[in-house]
Amino acid sequence: MILILNFLKEHDSGLDKISEIFVNQGPGKISSIRNSIAIAKGIAFAKNIDLYGFLSEHLTDKDVNQLVKTDKKNFTNINLIKPLYSS
Repeated sequence: MILILNFLKEHDSGLDKISEIFVNQGPGKISSIRNSIAIAKGIAFAKNIDLYGFLSEHLTDKDVNQLVKTDKKNFTNINLIKPLYSS
């Protein structure tokens, strides 16, 4: 989390300036993907902002700006990890 905060600080931004989060759902190592999704979902929940999951194949020429312009109905919304409740 400290890396994210440092990144935002270096780019003169902050969590209060974020209106949506895009997180890569793969392909990749499952532990890395799970950690990324968990952090993104935690921030999205805490700040009440939209969270979208995408696959690497959605990126053409690794252009991240393409995600912002894409119709978001093709992306998975906030329920990337379903909560598990035990009794």
